[in-house]
Amino acid sequence: MSIVASSLHPDGRSMVIRGAAVITMDGELGDLQQADIHILDGVIKQIGPSLQVQDAETIDASAMIAMPGFIDGHRHLWEGVIRNTLPTEDLAAYFRLVNKSFATGYGPEDAYLGTLVSALGALDSGTTTVFDWSHIQTTPAHTEATIAALRESGLRSVFGFGMPALEDQGHRWPQDLLRLQKEEFSSADQLLTLALASLSPEHVPEAMAKAHFQLARDAGLIGVHAGLQGMGEANAIERFGKVGLLGPYVNLVHCNTLSATEWSMIEDTGTSVCITPSSEMQMGQGVPPIQQALDAGVMPSLGIDVETSVPGDMWTQMRVLYALQRSDAFKLLHAGAKACGMIDCNDVLQYATIAGARAARLDRKVGSLVPGKVADIVLLRADRLNVLPLNDLKTAVVLNMDARNVDTVMVAERVVKREGHMKQLSSRPYQSRDWVFSKAAIPCRSPGHRF
Repeated sequence: MSIVASSLHPDGRSMVIRGAAVITMDGELGDLQQADIHILDGVIKQIGPSLQVQDAETIDASAMIAMPGFIDGHRHLWEGVIRNTLPTEDLAAYFRLVNKSFATGYGPEDAYLGTLVSALGALDSGTTTVFDWSHIQTTPAHTEATIAALRESGLRSVFGFGMPALEDQGHRWPQDLLRLQKEEFSSADQLLTLALASLSPEHVPEAMAKAHFQLARDAGLIGVHAGLQGMGEANAIERFGKVGLLGPYVNLVHCNTLSATEWSMIEDTGTSVCITPSSEMQMGQGVPPIQQALDAGVMPSLGIDVETSVPGDMWTQMRVLYALQRSDAFKLLHAGAKACGMIDCNDVLQYATIAGARAARLDRKVGSLVPGKVADIVLLRADRLNVLPLNDLKTAVVLNMDARNVDTVMVAERVVKREGHMKQLSSRPYQSRDWVFSKAAIPCRSPGHRF
């Protein structure tokens, strides 16, 4: 079935976005108060005022801000059909209810629908890329269904090939990573790229973790949860750094309890970090380590993590992190201590765009609007009451805008949202929800609600 809007230019004709205020997230180009963006074959060709382009489709963006799509550095997309189920639960309850109960009832169709629901929700709120840490790979059919959902959604995705929810289901995890790379991810031009979603040496035997890290080097990227409050062996990341197993191909998520030595190793090796502020604070994982990252010279990316418990938009994550870091800095200042520097809205937008692109190893393609990069672009309505009058572009985006401002979303020039509208799903997600809750023997709080 067709879910997303058709491409404006299936035959490769050019497009021009006219008259937008442009946040490029590029240090040299900066912000442009009014400019055009010329796109050809899905790639940005020019950015500047009053571009002379012939025979191009035109989008009037004179009342809009154009910026790179948000890049969500860590989300479990398969949980889309169990959104909002655990708003008050801690991490231990999450493991028990999601990994040990809900996940066991997921068939391939549920993995497909959960992933599709969450992927489309991401696009609807202006996120164009997600590192999907997909630990629902119970069988090869689950994997095929998840990949199919990602492709159908139109989202740019890093598919984090995760462990099965059940044992002995015919899957070869993580060894099938190399098969998937050959069969499903052989092209560098597709929207989907591959990573291993694996376990930190804090949580599994060191020999196993080493084998997974070494396997992931062949695929190019591994994502692991690290530094969770009250879990795992201390200083394990330091040990891995000492034997050369950290580096740009490693993405560490959360990192709430890592030592100063480990943070220094992360910076020295170019290892990337993703912070998920809402889930870390709500679920007892620890204080989001923004200050530790800044002190070490590390630019973190931002992620949603689990829609079972937190909102699925990047604005929430930006604002939580922004308020937290500045609050802690003011505490030091008021106590008479040497205050650390305070982040601003430009910093937070970097975490939500170019830092996420680097962590996903996609920064040559996305994360900023510059000629030569792919046209993953979001157009935000600047004429809405929540931002009028518009006085500062980046402040308006970070502190005032939300999903209602998202007018147009394009991924490699394919328009997946236009004039505030996306195609809607049928009732199938409700059917999947009912099945999953029934299999888990957990009562649904709103079983009769089908909108």
